[in-house]
Amino acid sequence: MLHFIMKVRSQQMIGKKAHPEVNRVVRLFKILLQRWHLSLFEKVILVNTFMLLGEALIGLWVTSHNLEAHHYLIDTSFIVMATLITLLTNIFLLRMSFRPLFGLLSTMREVSAGKTQARAQVTTSDSEIGELAQTFNDMLDRLEALRREQTIHILQAQEDERRRLALELHDETGQNLTALLIHTEVLHQSLQLLPDSSVAKETRRHLEAGLEQLTQLMQHTLEDIRVLAQQLRPSVLDDLGLLAAFRWLVEDSRQRLHLEITLCVEGMEETKHLLPAAYETALFRIAQESLTNIARHAHTQKADITLKRDQRQVCLQIHDDGCGYAPSQQQTGSGLIGMRERATQLKGTLTIQSQAGQGTTVRVRLPLPT
Repeated sequence: MLHFIMKVRSQQMIGKKAHPEVNRVVRLFKILLQRWHLSLFEKVILVNTFMLLGEALIGLWVTSHNLEAHHYLIDTSFIVMATLITLLTNIFLLRMSFRPLFGLLSTMREVSAGKTQARAQVTTSDSEIGELAQTFNDMLDRLEALRREQTIHILQAQEDERRRLALELHDETGQNLTALLIHTEVLHQSLQLLPDSSVAKETRRHLEAGLEQLTQLMQHTLEDIRVLAQQLRPSVLDDLGLLAAFRWLVEDSRQRLHLEITLCVEGMEETKHLLPAAYETALFRIAQESLTNIARHAHTQKADITLKRDQRQVCLQIHDDGCGYAPSQQQTGSGLIGMRERATQLKGTLTIQSQAGQGTTVRVRLPLPT
């Protein structure tokens, strides 16, 4: 009896001292798994194989010692503990192995929510999951590159179409209206040269009033077409450059949108073309869209435009003191998307800062080409 009690106590002492040893074995086993670069299936099979072999050896040792009355209790305890250890080990292994997959799933949800710049973290502990994450990142990069390339083609096609329509309105439609205006004036003069006896006074008066109304209508139409052609593609941007186009934009917004705009230019010389054509077009279109949004939504008549250039970048800022909006209410319309894409295609950034009741500020930073 005394021999049995001493044996049980020695087994309890061994069990108490086994915790740091078990942790050390687990760490060593984890390091070996990382060095071997095993797949998830191989890890699960290997761990379960070692667990079953260990349980079989311990079961063989237990059954080889006759513990008489306590034999059933020890066998039952061993089976329960072996099952729990196997279960916990598999849970730990699967959780550690699937953690990169959970991160990949989180990245997929972010991309699905619209955060196209999110990328999955590539792990080196599992080659298969790391390869999956890298493949997913490469796919996102290719899709983003294709989207930007397609956007560049769309914006360029829009500018070409704007230029073509502006030329057609100015050359063909404008010339036709000018010819009609001249013809109307000739008819008016011919009517005045007719003798009074050939046409009744009442009829003459009606004809002169009609010709005068027709002349005024064609003059207004000709002016509207000229303004429309300038808005589509201002010729001053191609002929005189960015600064002249900004001054025209300020004057046009003052007359058409009833905005009082202050233009501040720093570091820009009075030359025909200060920047490459793509930069000038992007800056002009962003400023034009911003002023249109101010006139539509800001409920104000004052705005400031600041254009700065240094050795590394050119900066454009449009600020208004209107109603603003809360960040949670920001809308992404086609105008804002086009502004961002114009800045992105030149490797620049566009930020919009606004608070309710404190106005809105649009900042554009475009790095200059080396």
